[in-house]
Amino acid sequence: MYYNKAICDVYIGTGAGKKLMEEIENAKRSVKVVSPFLSPFLVKKLINLHYNNINVQLITMDTIEDFYGDRQRNIHQLIIQDRTIDKEAEELRLKWRKRKRLLLYLVIVGILVTCAIAFMYQDRLILLGIMPLVPVWTLVRSYTSKIKNAKIYQYTYRQLFPFKVFTTPTSNSYPHRFIHGKMYLIDDEIAYLGSLNFTGGGTQKNYETRIRIADGKAIKELVTEFKTLFYNEDYQEKCLTEWGRELYLEPAN
Repeated sequence: MYYNKAICDVYIGTGAGKKLMEEIENAKRSVKVVSPFLSPFLVKKLINLHYNNINVQLITMDTIEDFYGDRQRNIHQLIIQDRTIDKEAEELRLKWRKRKRLLLYLVIVGILVTCAIAFMYQDRLILLGIMPLVPVWTLVRSYTSKIKNAKIYQYTYRQLFPFKVFTTPTSNSYPHRFIHGKMYLIDDEIAYLGSLNFTGGGTQKNYETRIRIADGKAIKELVTEFKTLFYNEDYQEKCLTEWGRELYLEPAN
């Protein structure tokens, strides 16, 4: 997009995010963030805003600080696992368990009766009578395996609030480029643009540039740009289901 003659305030130096964070925390309706890099504690702030009934939207890249490794993974709190029970599979597993118990009972009783008769007649050859129980024992093991591997639960994943995590291009042949721009929209009335990422360094420590815009016409254009980017199908994003399966266990039953 291109917009000329926007009225804005300019800030250059360290602590460029101080006023930004104040206005984000004082948001009344919505906060929209575009930042390729995120710090966990700032993601936590977005989560808190969401639970305070602020409409939050986020666009970032898979270069999130806590995306890899053993750090506190606040970004992962944005993905929620839901579990439902497959009733048909549950009923089938119950049938298998009943059959297994019955067959196991037959095997135990058969062995005990055969051993008792062999002891009574003092004839070891009678123990060969156990042999017909081998196929039954095979069935018991088969049902044990089926019960163990039965998939009773089905898992789906959803977002805590709307966000996009676009993947980093791996070659020049990729149809999209790395999203390096930073944009912050508060209540669709105030916008911040500049070099500062949504990180501790970007908002507090680094030497950054940023502009604050309250120009209504410019804000309208920026809101449109955010929406266009958020729903841009040319950018490859990380699959929510695949990501969820990396984060959560999915016990079969």
